[in-house]
Amino acid sequence: MLKKSLCLLLFSFILVTTGCTQSEERSSAEVTNISNSGKYPMSFDVHTYEGKKVTQTINHAPEKVMIIGSAVAELMVKFGQQNKVVGFAYNDQAHSNFTEEIEKMHLVSEMWPSKEAIIALQPDLIYSIASAFREELIGSIPSWSNRGIPVVSSTNFTIGRSIDIYFDEIKTFGKVFDIENQTNIYLEEQQARIDKITAKAENIKDHPNVLLVSGARGKYFYYSPKWAIIDEMIEGAGAKYIELSKEDYIELSTEAIIAANPDKIIITEFQQPDQEKTKNNLINDKKLQNIKAIQNKDVMVVEYTGAINGGIELADLYEQVAEFIHPDVFVGVVNDGE
Repeated sequence: MLKKSLCLLLFSFILVTTGCTQSEERSSAEVTNISNSGKYPMSFDVHTYEGKKVTQTINHAPEKVMIIGSAVAELMVKFGQQNKVVGFAYNDQAHSNFTEEIEKMHLVSEMWPSKEAIIALQPDLIYSIASAFREELIGSIPSWSNRGIPVVSSTNFTIGRSIDIYFDEIKTFGKVFDIENQTNIYLEEQQARIDKITAKAENIKDHPNVLLVSGARGKYFYYSPKWAIIDEMIEGAGAKYIELSKEDYIELSTEAIIAANPDKIIITEFQQPDQEKTKNNLINDKKLQNIKAIQNKDVMVVEYTGAINGGIELADLYEQVAEFIHPDVFVGVVNDGE
C-alpha cells in the first residue's frame, strides 16, 4: 500500500513539473513571438552631432524611452507613445498644443540631463535632438551603443534642416515604434496641404522679399536656408527668402537689415511665449523705421521650433505663412477644401 502511494505521489510530481516546464516553454515562446511579431530586430541609420552616419539596432519594441527635447515629446504624444516615456529633459519650447500631456511626463531636467540620471532610468531607447550627443553633455551615440542602449537622433543642424529631412525623421519614428500606418497618414495629410499651397503659388507673379530674423535680448540673428525650415514655406508660398550671408547663423547688424529693406519680415524668438511683445519690439525699433516692412507693419511672429527645427504642426505654419505673404490669394482658401 505504501509502495502504491509513493508511486502515485511520484506520478503527480512528474505531471506537475512537466506541466510547469511546458508552461515555461510556452511563455518563452510567446515572448519570442511578441518580440519578432513586428519588424524587430530592426536597423536604421542616424547621424551623430558631427554629421557622421551610424547604424543603430533595436531588438524589440521600445517600452522605456528617455526623450530629450520638446519636439520629441510632441511626437510621443501626437502618436500615442507617451506611456513609454520614463524620462523627459530639455524643455525647450515655449508653446505647444500638447503642453498638458507633456507636463505629465517625468521631468528629469529642464536643461541637459546627466549621463547618470539617464542610466538610472534603465531606458531601452534614447530619443533625442542631436545636439545632446556631445561628450560634454550626455555623451556620444557610440558611447550609448557600447552600453547596449540604442539611440534615435533628430534635428541635426550639421546635416541641415528641410521639410524632407523632417519628414524622414517622422518616417524613422514610425518605423522604430512600429506605427508606420499612423505616421504615413500624417505625412500624406501634411504633404497634401503643402501641395495645395504650392499649386496656387505657381500662378503668382509678385514675389515679395521676406526676411527671417531671430530676436534675442535686443539683438537680431540670421538663419541660412540650411538652418531653417521656414525658408521653404516662404518660397513655396510665392515669395523670395532673403539670404544675407554665406554663414549658417550670424548676428545681424541693423545696417544689414536696412540694406536688405524687406517687404515683409518674419520674426521668431527662442522660448518667448509673448509673441505680441516680440512683434512690438521689432516694429518700435527706432533704427528700423525706414524699412518697408516696418512702415507697413508687415511683420509676422512665428513659434521658434516650428520655424527653425520643424514641428508637428508644420502644415499649419505653412498655411499661416502663405496667408501672411499673399493674403489676397490664400485668405479663406487654405482650409476651405478647394
